[in-house]
Amino acid sequence: MNEHVWRTFKAVGEHQSLSQAARALNLSQSAVSQQIHQLESAYGTPLLIRTSQGVRLNDAGEIVYRYVTQLLQTWEASKQAVAQHLADAPARLTVGASLTIAEFILPRVLARMSQARPRPQFTLYMANSHDIKDRVMHKDIDLGLIEAPLSNTALAARPFLADRLHLVVSQSHPLANRNRITISELRQLPLVIREPGSGTRMVVESALGQLGISLNDLNIHFVLGTTQAIKAMIIQQQDASILSPYTILPHERHLFHIIDVEGLALLRHFTIIHHHEFVHPLAEALVRALMAENWGEMLS
Repeated sequence: MNEHVWRTFKAVGEHQSLSQAARALNLSQSAVSQQIHQLESAYGTPLLIRTSQGVRLNDAGEIVYRYVTQLLQTWEASKQAVAQHLADAPARLTVGASLTIAEFILPRVLARMSQARPRPQFTLYMANSHDIKDRVMHKDIDLGLIEAPLSNTALAARPFLADRLHLVVSQSHPLANRNRITISELRQLPLVIREPGSGTRMVVESALGQLGISLNDLNIHFVLGTTQAIKAMIIQQQDASILSPYTILPHERHLFHIIDVEGLALLRHFTIIHHHEFVHPLAEALVRALMAENWGEMLS
């Protein structure tokens, strides 16, 4: 028996008229009659006494009326309790982010959003951009933040930050007094690069490909899985790498020197990805925060 039948019976008992109950409920009189008949069939007994002046509850109807009143009060109280629980409970969102974004970009925004009350709960999955795209596609995560271009039209993509990669060396490196080098010089440098599937690596491969150069043409010493490991190797081994300037934190700037490579197009966009039909209030709040952030402050 659904809620509408209970409410119809209660209204008939209170108005003592099928027509008046129908008007109060914005129903037709025949619809009210059908619902009362349905209820009487369920109980196996008449619940109303029908007279020329209208209707009134019989003894069985009085019993049902008392229970129906309690039932509807309990139903309303339960809805209010659940609504209050949802209002008090923290919102939850599963975010997948590429390593550069997870380590150096996202904490700035999440720290600010965590000041809201109730505090939102984020579950963060870190992987390279290729893996993040796969997990968003399979709905293992709600929202993805990637560094590599997105070619899959099944997902919505919203760029939120332009990022230009640079060659990075230590301050004690022989090139630390240079602000620009040529492609020929880059090909001779001992390099540390990210692993396959990394957004940073994809951008470098694409830029080199436009010049007819592959990674195999470079002097690659190490392939490492995190930016932090690459930065440590730059300092310890005097190797160079191509990184985002956002990965050089303010307290590290005295350790590194940034160099442009002539003719190498290393511009990319950090991008939010999700399914087109995906709607989540906390996800929209995160998107707005990412779009509105003054990212230039991180480089000043």
